[in-house]
Amino acid sequence: MRLDDRSYLAQALFRFLDGTGVAYCVVGDTRNFPYDIPSDIDIVLEQRALHEAPAMMLRFAREQGVHLVQLLEHERTARYFVLAWPGRRSEPRFLAPDICGDFARAGRLLLTAEEMLTGRTTGVDAGGHTQAFPVPAPDVQFIYYLLKKIDKCRLDSAQGAFLSSCWLGDPRLAWAQLQRFWPDRADAELIAAAAEENDWLLVHGALPRLRASLHHAVPLGLSAAAGELSRLVRRWLRPAGMTVAVLGPDGSGKSTVIERMCRELAPAFRATRQLHLRPRLLPGGRRAGTAVVDPHGLRVRGVAMSMLKLAWFLFDYIAGYFFRVRPLVARSTLVLFDRYFHDLLVDPRRYRYGGPSALAAVAAWCSPRPDLWILLDAPVEALQERKPEVTPDESERQRRAYRKLISRISNAVVIDASKAPERVAAEAGGAILRHLELRLERRYPELRDEQNPWSARILLFFCRHRVPVLSKLTRILFNCDIYCRFEAPILMPHPYGVVIHSRTVIGRGVTVMHQVTLGSKDPGLNVAPVIEDDVYIGAGAKVLGAVRVGRAAVVGANAVVTRDVPPFHTVVGANRILDVVDSEGPAGVVASEMAPQVRADERLSA
Repeated sequence: MRLDDRSYLAQALFRFLDGTGVAYCVVGDTRNFPYDIPSDIDIVLEQRALHEAPAMMLRFAREQGVHLVQLLEHERTARYFVLAWPGRRSEPRFLAPDICGDFARAGRLLLTAEEMLTGRTTGVDAGGHTQAFPVPAPDVQFIYYLLKKIDKCRLDSAQGAFLSSCWLGDPRLAWAQLQRFWPDRADAELIAAAAEENDWLLVHGALPRLRASLHHAVPLGLSAAAGELSRLVRRWLRPAGMTVAVLGPDGSGKSTVIERMCRELAPAFRATRQLHLRPRLLPGGRRAGTAVVDPHGLRVRGVAMSMLKLAWFLFDYIAGYFFRVRPLVARSTLVLFDRYFHDLLVDPRRYRYGGPSALAAVAAWCSPRPDLWILLDAPVEALQERKPEVTPDESERQRRAYRKLISRISNAVVIDASKAPERVAAEAGGAILRHLELRLERRYPELRDEQNPWSARILLFFCRHRVPVLSKLTRILFNCDIYCRFEAPILMPHPYGVVIHSRTVIGRGVTVMHQVTLGSKDPGLNVAPVIEDDVYIGAGAKVLGAVRVGRAAVVGANAVVTRDVPPFHTVVGANRILDVVDSEGPAGVVASEMAPQVRADERLSA
């Protein structure tokens, strides 16, 4: 099977867990394993090993050549991971291991990891299906799946059939489990009869009552409530969702691309949401998907009305973000904006704005920024073919204005929108997944194999946050001149004498030694290198100009690089490129959509 086969990757995960020596089992409906594996796999580990799960999943991802893009703490004792890799047609594929120790729901401890792992078997599951991974005892499998579905108040016929097969595996112990969580004998008998006859209609109608009885039997303790509150605070401060603003001239295909991304990226998030232009805290106005036939047909407002409209826009963005967008992002939702506030700066006539442009720029600066900007750029000919009602001069003006706007934004990528929609959506989705992967490494530095010394951490902190005065003093202290905004973690064992141009693009896992220079080559050309993932740059090396250093390349000490370096090659001396350093590289191939994205200003300047 190919690597992009979800079944193959899931089996590789089971083999990986077997090799770690950690006790585990697969819970949930495993009847179709390994031939039809859903994106989510419920796995139970020993509770003591739960804190090792993030590092284990990252190591597995690197071994298989896939990307770890999400880590969601949806319970105090559970970690939800998302692995991503490109499919045969460059579409993103996902596998989501949901790893827990003790089984808890909304802070209530229902089953301990020890009792779920006790009696686990390998070879045959509760339904009599042959398996190559350990599964719990039939009664444990039954009660785990039943508790999960009743707590969610969702139980369909297929899930009921699986519960019945588990019940028939050991009815006596399954009955004892029922009495444990539903002391009321009538409730327990209702579920037992449904499991015996595989007729869950009455249970389905009684789900709210059974859920309330379950919560009464397992109350939420004070310490558990405090732990649950702490988890919710962490999710608010470090949300697993993200906001993306998709910009582009009329005819660039924003709506089509956003719709495709909503479908293709849905497995990486709990939900997806599309918003047109602004959060719309209060209902009203045009919704996404409603075409604008003549964007410049209405008369421009006067200065006074324009300023009132601008104030309303700014209020909607600020209040709408905190009361509508932020709660969605905290619940791991991908929020895609079709246009954003900054569209007003590019095309004020569309919004009938007739006030001062400087005031609009200040308002845009005050508005909440999305996590990622995506500009869909296309030649005027392609724009005219899709949007003939806009004049060619206006299309060219919009294109230039958008490129100028994006060139001033660091967390932005530019995508050629003249390609087929599925290809554009794949590249845009790859940029989003890339952002998730880098964000995960920034949030969890313990996942990295090597750690920066404290001196490098201090330097990088002030380089990232641009604190007035202190950032400048820190650069002077370390004799460094670093203006690049690092999106990915970077390893600097000796952070002294390093010079990095503001437009340099650096991927993940890059090592930069002391006295390194990454910058422009020719006076008057404001361009800089693109450094891909896992590149090692030796002491005193110089990488100059609009060059690209390929993945896992090695730039030797005191080398000078002024032309592109292929992946897995070594450079010594002045542009002397040696043979491939590792012809195989890591397992699997990283598709171009998942490769480091060149920042917008670098692409526009090259």
